Amino acid sequence: MSIAERADHVGIHLTGCDHETALAVFAVLQAAFEDPTAEEPPVQPDRTGPEGAITATVWSATVAAGVPAARHGTEPPTLVSPVTVELYGDADPVRHVREELERHFAVEHLGTVPGEHELEARFRLTAR
Repeated sequence: MSIAERADHVGIHLTGCDHETALAVFAVLQAAFEDPTAEEPPVQPDRTGPEGAITATVWSATVAAGVPAARHGTEPPTLVSPVTVELYGDADPVRHVREELERHFAVEHLGTVPGEHELEARFRLTAR
């Protein structure tokens, strides 16, 4: 679990997708929420390793969900396959991120784990 830096920060983990799909999901969130501390988009991981090794990639980012950005007219992103998304943070910012994802993708709720001070929620995104 990632720890939010500020109360409005939401940690986001994407699994089960390739680099282009991760960039598409993060682009939606980057366009929706203004964050002057935002990191660069994720880079393609180095997949060198022993032959036959099982590798898994988790794409991660943090957004400040309390500051809406100016919306730009962009084409809806295309998802080739389903993506699993895990959100971590305070309940209201997590809800804001979920609502933004619902504007662009079909979202299936897979579960929520409430904590004392934060919330963990898991979703599956598919193309509309």
